[in-house]
Order: sequence, then C-alpha cells, then structure tokens
Amino acid sequence: MIRKEASKAVEKRVADTLSYLKEQGISPQEILHLVNKILQVPAKEEVTVPISVFNNEYLGSLEAIVKYLRENLLLSFKQIASLTNRNEIPLAVTYRNAKKKLEAKFVVTEISPYSIPVSILKDRKLSVLENIASYLKDTFGLNYHKIAVLLNRDDRTIWTVYQRARKKKK
Repeated sequence: MIRKEASKAVEKRVADTLSYLKEQGISPQEILHLVNKILQVPAKEEVTVPISVFNNEYLGSLEAIVKYLRENLLLSFKQIASLTNRNEIPLAVTYRNAKKKLEAKFVVTEISPYSIPVSILKDRKLSVLENIASYLKDTFGLNYHKIAVLLNRDDRTIWTVYQRARKKKK
C-alpha cells in the first residue's frame, strides 16, 4: 500500500506526464493505448472476473465481463478478444451498450471464493451463461440455487442453461 505522501507525489508525476503527452499532441486514446501496451497482462497469468460483477440488474453476462475487463483491468478490446476468442468490434459494441446501461465502474469489495477465468469463454459452442454455469457447477459442485444467487438469475434459468450445456458437450 502506498503511503499518503507518496501517493500524492505519484499522482502529481502521472498528471505531469499526461500533461506533457497532451502537449506533444498525443490523443487520450493513444495515451490509453500506450498504457495498455505497457501494462500488458502476462500470458501465463490467468485473467479472472470476480463473481460479484454479475450482481446487478442491468447487464448480461458478456456485458458485465467486458465492462470489468475494460474498466477495471484496463485491457484493450484486442486483448479481450484474444482472451475470449471473439471479435474486437462486437466486443466494443457490447462495452458501449453496457456503459449505457451501467455507467459506474465496478467496485469489487465483496471477497468471494468464486471467480470466473476468462479462458472458459473460448469455447464458442456454449453461450457465455452456459460456460459460466457449467464452470461453477462442475468445478465447485455448487447447486443450482447457489449459482442462481451468485449470477443474479432465476434457479430455473440456471437449471435450463446447465442442461443445455451438458447436451452440447456430449
């Protein structure tokens, strides 16, 4: 944890650097691209999404995941596309729609033993929700009700989604 004095010094240095970059004619999008490039997520590190991002009334599963990866982990659409085996442009549209529905950034305060590895979304034979429900049921042995509570869905929806996923896997 950064001390308060050090935090202010770091904040000032970052602000000075951003001012310099703007003076040089670099757009905010280019600055963000540079930051993403520098902070590139190592390939070996598993990128996960906390289960608490699904605890909202507004966003679908993919919308919640893309919004979290973009805003909280500062990943580019290209990085998200690579992690999820999806196209960048539809992911950008998904993010824009999610941003319209829920402007606030996710605040992950709840500590949960459950998180979703983004790599499970690479299986395109299953929907996003089917992948998530299957992962939670098969990996953690959770019952349908517990999964439904975690994902903010109806129990019957989770049962149906899981049964569909099982059939598709056969």
